[in-house]
Amino acid sequence: MDREYAMCRFVVVGLELTRQSGQFDVAAVAALAVQGEDWTAQWRVHARVGTAPEASAPSAAERHPVVWAESAADALAVIERKLTPDPHVVVARLGTVEAGVFRTHRAACPRLASQVVWDSLRLAQLACPSVKELSESALASALGVGLPDRHAPLTEAVWATSEICRRAVAQGVAAGRWGTLRQIDDLVGKRPPPVEPEYLPTGPVQESLFEGQ
Repeated sequence: MDREYAMCRFVVVGLELTRQSGQFDVAAVAALAVQGEDWTAQWRVHARVGTAPEASAPSAAERHPVVWAESAADALAVIERKLTPDPHVVVARLGTVEAGVFRTHRAACPRLASQVVWDSLRLAQLACPSVKELSESALASALGVGLPDRHAPLTEAVWATSEICRRAVAQGVAAGRWGTLRQIDDLVGKRPPPVEPEYLPTGPVQESLFEGQ
């Protein structure tokens, strides 16, 4: 891959949604930031919406501490505070739902809502054209990624998404399907509409990875 890929920080984001009164609410968010050809971990976040249980002990399955937030906006703001003006790409399982949630809460996470979002499963489909069953489990299996069970912490699902994306990128490079960040971005990137100026923090902000280019 090219220098832009090596310099970019990928933020893999997962959401836990619950259905309330006919609509979906965010119950938790998790994120894993990685960088470099080998996707070296930079930071992790796991934030749940609600009140922390009194004297709660961490689950044996939970490797990283949980931050408790009063609202979905506050939970997303935990990730927002980790972002910098450097180039970022958000990676998500599908991308559409996640981008919609970021957009809804853009007042709390304007940088996050400004990033291009990669659809990791679409990337896996393109990297594995011989896979006929286009389910997450089939694509993950083709890439040698084990999926966590449905009761596993959200952080485990985020790790699986990161591995699906990382291995799909590598497989596509090996097959000559792509070789630059921009090529992948054109194939699976979802570009958000601009965030209104009043929501943006002062100082340089990456409104889009390829804005004006």
